[in-house]
Amino acid sequence: MVEVLWIFPLLKGGAALEKTFWLMWYPKIAWSMPWRRNLHAGFLGVLLVVGGCWQTAFGGAAPKPNGAVAAPSEPSKEQDKPSEPAQLSYAQRQQIQKLVGMYRLAKADKEKKKEAVRLAIQHSPIAAAALLEVIGRELAPQIERYRNNFFKQAQSLANKQVAKVDLAEIQALRQKVLSLSRRPDFSKELIEREADPAMRRLEEIFVLDRQKVLEAFPHLQKERERLREGGELWEVCAVAVWESTPPEAEKPAQKPSFAQYLEGEEALAAGLAAPMDPKNSAILALNARLASQLDPEEARTILALNLTRNLLGLPALWIDLKLCEAARDHSQDMQQLRFFSHESPVPGKKTPWDRAKRFGTTASAENIAAGYQDGRAVNLGWFHSPGHHRNMLGNHRRVGVGRAGGYFTQMFGD
Repeated sequence: MVEVLWIFPLLKGGAALEKTFWLMWYPKIAWSMPWRRNLHAGFLGVLLVVGGCWQTAFGGAAPKPNGAVAAPSEPSKEQDKPSEPAQLSYAQRQQIQKLVGMYRLAKADKEKKKEAVRLAIQHSPIAAAALLEVIGRELAPQIERYRNNFFKQAQSLANKQVAKVDLAEIQALRQKVLSLSRRPDFSKELIEREADPAMRRLEEIFVLDRQKVLEAFPHLQKERERLREGGELWEVCAVAVWESTPPEAEKPAQKPSFAQYLEGEEALAAGLAAPMDPKNSAILALNARLASQLDPEEARTILALNLTRNLLGLPALWIDLKLCEAARDHSQDMQQLRFFSHESPVPGKKTPWDRAKRFGTTASAENIAAGYQDGRAVNLGWFHSPGHHRNMLGNHRRVGVGRAGGYFTQMFGD
């Protein structure tokens, strides 16, 4: 059985907010972040966790500092108790390690690799997730080369492209999105109905279409096709883990697709050629330097957040490494102790504010999530969830993200 958990937002002293339209908007900064050491957050023993959203981790409203309380939403009955960890016998763990070794020893032998994947899927979702991690690491250097090549070509096109923009239209689109959280009918449905079209239009205005880059440079298409062939086994494992989630869980509607993953990488590269507010560009350049101290998916989560904020005319948030440590520590606790909540059972770490203080900083809000395969997808989920959405677009100055396996924690600071 695969463990099913949920995603939660928590906002200090106020309301909290449900899935995001992923936005391809990026700064003109050096492509220096270690984006892709691995394509999947899987690990030996990781449990797939997918989810919907609940504003608190308890059966009702969550207590906040200074007496503020977030209004409760409609939780699942299973959300108020920690999930039981999957118990693997010593023999099962040994078998998984053996399958991982079998895949690695296959090297260039595609048939042996396919057999290792088949046996892993047959064994368990945990074995499939372990192999997914190995395949992702194998693909990482190829993905990085392709993304860098794509960026260079996108930049050359963007430098030749001069577009007139309607400032009144841009302002109206941004206001439409930013005003939603103040409406009494604020919901996931409202975000999908009103925010998504506005975001798509903003993207059309500012971001170079990745398909135009592919059409202009045929050699990229050939490189892309080679990558897709190599990504077939990644997709097989990812789909197996996705399918093992019980049908009642609010897992993503679409199956994992390596082709879609590549499209996301192309969108990142194309977005780097887009214009950006100078202050936001400076913050993102600083973040790029700090990102070498983060897990790649942590850095991607922060970048995705800032690009969404920038498209909406909001200030970018700078990386607080201490908040990252606090967030990572909470993700590790959730992973190891098999709980999923803003309230930790670990002494001295009960609330996000306690956890931030332990690492020498402060926090104003927190989002948690599990079950997504990369930081971009996490932000996509959070954007469409009212509580998370409000946190993402709030009046913060700092941000920290910490990941452990499939668990993500995002903390904000004033």
